[in-house]
Amino acid sequence: MKNRLSKAQAAYEDAVENVSDLHVKISDGNTKLGAIPSVSLIPVMDCGNCAICAKSCYDLRNDFIYKEVIKTRAINSAIYHEDPERYFKEIDGYLNYRYPRAFRFHIGGDIQDKWYLDKMCEIARKHKDTKFLAFTKMFDVCNEYLDEGNVIPENMHILFSGWLGLKMDNRHGFPEAHPIFESGTSAPEGTLLCTGNCTECLKEDRLCWSIGKGQAIGFLAH
Repeated sequence: MKNRLSKAQAAYEDAVENVSDLHVKISDGNTKLGAIPSVSLIPVMDCGNCAICAKSCYDLRNDFIYKEVIKTRAINSAIYHEDPERYFKEIDGYLNYRYPRAFRFHIGGDIQDKWYLDKMCEIARKHKDTKFLAFTKMFDVCNEYLDEGNVIPENMHILFSGWLGLKMDNRHGFPEAHPIFESGTSAPEGTLLCTGNCTECLKEDRLCWSIGKGQAIGFLAH
C-alpha cells in the first residue's frame, strides 16, 4: 500500500510540473459502475477522514495496481490543487458535451472542503437531467454546509460512508452506506443490501440513486 501511495505521490509531483498542459480525466465507467462516468482523485492522499480505513482501502488495493489509473488520478489531483476552478470547469465541459444520465464523484478521493461541495452542487443544479452520486466520510464538511443554510440539489445524492469504529455525526439525516465485514458491520437495522450492479439500480431508480433520509445501504466488503 505504501509503495502505491509513493508512486501516486511521484506521479502527482510530475503532474504539477506540467499542470498547465494537462486536462481532467473522466472515466467512462468500470466493471461495477458499468457505463457511468466518474471523476476521481487520489485515495488516502485526497481523503480527509480516512485514518481508520486507509489500510483496507478498496480503491488503493484494487485500482492502483494499474499505472494508468495512478497517472490519471494524479493528474486530476494536481489540476484540482493547482487550479480548482479549472478542475470544475472541465467537469462541467464534459457534462455539457456528453449529457450523461448519471455521474459519480470519487471512486477515489473525497469531498475536499465546503467550497468543493458547493461546486459539486452548482454543477448538479446546472445539469438537472443528470443524477449525481457521491459517497463521503467528510461528515463535518457536509453538516456545516447545511448548518449554514445551504441546500443540496435533489439530483445530488450524497451518502455518508460508514466504517467499523468510525464515528459518524449524521445530524441532518444523510442516507448512509456501510461495508459488511465477516467480523461485523456499522450498518444499522433495516439496512438495504447493495446488489453490486450500479447500472441496473440506476435504470430502476433504486437503492443509492433514490435512497432517502434516514435510510442505509449495506455492501459486502471485498
